[in-house]
This record gives sequence, structure tokens and C-alpha cells, in this order.
Amino acid sequence: MSGIGKFPFVNLSNEKLDFESLTVGKETVKSVELRNFSLVKAAFSIEEINDDGKDKAFTLSVKGGIIKPGGSQQITVTYCPSIVGQFTSTQFSIKILGGNEMKLSVIGQANGIDVSLSSKSVHFGEV
Repeated sequence: MSGIGKFPFVNLSNEKLDFESLTVGKETVKSVELRNFSLVKAAFSIEEINDDGKDKAFTLSVKGGIIKPGGSQQITVTYCPSIVGQFTSTQFSIKILGGNEMKLSVIGQANGIDVSLSSKSVHFGEV
């Protein structure tokens, strides 16, 4: 009897997502893709490893799963800021069981609602 052992190798399509600036209360999404280049399935888990603690503005569509040999898994990152003027930066660790580990960094800036008046006063005349 003989056998051969294979380790999974997974690649991340983008290691950094910059959501730039977004108005508080709005949300936007971006995606990254995990690609399994090996001939064996790859189990993965994602955990938050570093957060500036100011605004929990980022959420992920999945926190773990299994990628088939030669397959891929799309991960959607949603940015929904809640504190005006905050720059938010979060790092996630993507661990492949028996394989490699990757880091995903996401950043974004929260803007307030931009309101302006066309004039400083309104005169109704005689009423």
C-alpha cells in the first residue's frame, strides 16, 4: 500500500480593500475571492485580528467553509459606517486548515451628510 499527501494551497485575489469615503448610514460592498489551486479540498476560517475599535463598520458574508479542489469562494465585504468623521481600519486572518494563512485589510472613511443653504436669510416681504 502506498499513498501521497497533499496540502491545500489557497490564494486571495486582493489583500487590501479601500472603500474610500462613504456617507454615514449608507452601505457599499466589495468582494474578494479565495481560489484553491490544489488537488484537495481546503477548509478555511476567517477571524478578525485587528480592529481600531472606533466603528464596527465592516461585515463579511462568510466566516468559514470548504473550497473544492480547483474551486473558489467569493467573500463579500460590506462597509456601513455609523460614526461621522471616523477612519476605520480592520484586519482579518484567513486560515487554511493544513495550509497557508493570509491577511485581508479593509479601510474606509465615514463622512457626514453634506447640507448647505442657497442663502443665509429668507425675506417674505409684507404678509
